[in-house]
Amino acid sequence: MDIEEIKTNSLTLTDMLFEKEATQSIGYISIDDYILSTFGFEKSTLTDLSPELLKKNFIFLMCHIARDIKEIGERLRSYKAKHTSLQNTKTNAAEFERRKLVYFSDINKEAIGEICSFIAKGIPEFLKDSPYDLLNRECEREGLSNFFFQRRYKYAWYRSYYSVDYPYGISVKLNQYVKEKYSLTESLQEEQRLMDLHSRNPEAFWKLMNNYVDHDDVMKRILERVSNNYHLKKRQEIFETLNGLFTQKKYQSFITLGLIQVEGLFDDYCQIRFGEGENNGTLVEKVKKSLSTNEYTFLQMYPYFAFDVPLLRNEVAHKGMLQTENAEFWAYNLVLDLNTLSQLVKTESYDKFIPAIMTFDELLKWDPEKNTTSELFDTLVSELFMADKIANEHFWSVIKQPEEYKDEIMFYKICDLPEGSMDLPGIIDLLSQLVRSEGLWGAMYRFVANRVTPSNKWDEVLAFAKRMKDQYIGLLEDDAKSECIEVAKIVG
Repeated sequence: MDIEEIKTNSLTLTDMLFEKEATQSIGYISIDDYILSTFGFEKSTLTDLSPELLKKNFIFLMCHIARDIKEIGERLRSYKAKHTSLQNTKTNAAEFERRKLVYFSDINKEAIGEICSFIAKGIPEFLKDSPYDLLNRECEREGLSNFFFQRRYKYAWYRSYYSVDYPYGISVKLNQYVKEKYSLTESLQEEQRLMDLHSRNPEAFWKLMNNYVDHDDVMKRILERVSNNYHLKKRQEIFETLNGLFTQKKYQSFITLGLIQVEGLFDDYCQIRFGEGENNGTLVEKVKKSLSTNEYTFLQMYPYFAFDVPLLRNEVAHKGMLQTENAEFWAYNLVLDLNTLSQLVKTESYDKFIPAIMTFDELLKWDPEKNTTSELFDTLVSELFMADKIANEHFWSVIKQPEEYKDEIMFYKICDLPEGSMDLPGIIDLLSQLVRSEGLWGAMYRFVANRVTPSNKWDEVLAFAKRMKDQYIGLLEDDAKSECIEVAKIVG
């Protein structure tokens, strides 16, 4: 889709929005009434949104949409020109630059399609959900309202990640740093501050990052992360070597071995997520497969690992080393990359256990002297329901069939556990037994019956209970199965 196609689509959408039968005579109509009529608003339904405010917000919204389309159109023209200029250049670097330009052209074209869809279908609902002056809120820099306004379509959320010029490599390097140093809300602001610092004063930025690597002994922390994770443990010897090479300032050897581990870590990610039997392909294919599981992470990290890192990896593969006069600089860069990537893989590996640990922590608050057993199971069902919102499918597999994960679960067994404490194997075993109990399914029935009535069907509760019922009804026995059948009568 080039700029002419964008213009054509925009004209088509304009016709869709404002078309009237040619023979229809509408006479005089105010612009307020015209907007209301075009988008199917009834004045009687606009309790919090006056026609005047609706018009003002509509104009404000369309100005932003026009700006977004203009920005994307300019990008597409620029990328096309750059791609054409590289057509006859046969270097490896030019090939990856062409691939990068194709990728950014594609996602910007997709963004145009999403914006067009929003114009055609999303504007009325968006305006109904904005019962305040959008322009004033923007001028006041009111954070929550701006946050809401950006949700209109994906491009508005992730604008920076549609530009080929965004410093994706720096964003990757900062990813784990800001998570370690700041809270979630602070980390976003701090990342932007450091991105600005890199743009204004690269020397100061790299001094800060190098101090972080040295002062926090980041390579040692990466080694500990690898050694203490079931899926990464097999790389312990390699990362011990890497740690030694970096400590001894043997930077060329560190880079040569470390770049290979980037692809290895992405392969680990794919195996964790999709199974060990998968053929995960080239480095770029592994990157795409791994990062596609999270939209934000993909947009933030894919361009760097798919187009920049392979250039370095290929140079090492073909020449046996990275030809540079500043190997130290590239070694510190690589440490930051490995720090972010190893944490990404560790999170994918261990996250399936987090809901179990959180659920167990809530169960610990139960006091047998103050609370009934029924209340314990009510808490368990509520926690499982909340876990369902964040847990991936592997969590439910672990609870249902822990024997399938026996080796992985037992990897986290703690020897000499203090009395009264419980390690991960104990937590998983306990929850696996509780979800098969009569108490759990009695609580499940109460949970559903109290929230689902003929006049009020809570879809999330129904979906959760039905999935649990489908998963367990064939495994339960006696009274637990009877309770599950009662749940089935409600959820179907």
